[in-house]
Amino acid sequence: MYTDFDIYAYLVSHHDMVFFDDEADVAVDQMNELLHYIHQFSEEDDSLEVLEEVVRRTLFDWIENSDLLGLDSDEMQAYIMEQLADARQQDSDDDE
Repeated sequence: MYTDFDIYAYLVSHHDMVFFDDEADVAVDQMNELLHYIHQFSEEDDSLEVLEEVVRRTLFDWIENSDLLGLDSDEMQAYIMEQLADARQQDSDDDE
């Protein structure tokens, strides 16, 4: 369950975001903010697998699409809520 999800294990540092070049500081701040949103918006019945899937998707999207650095906090929250809903639905479909 989500209580097993340790957000601190996923937080990134400047060293992790060097491929963002001059925007590495912004990328670190935003990625860590997104990771905190995953924890904040998780629900009691979310499995660890669902939350880890959202972390994977988020990291991949941010690495592959530097345009996401332009999102504000509200847009980042909406992004995470969408990712959580999608991962929950996928998990539900897998259970059927």
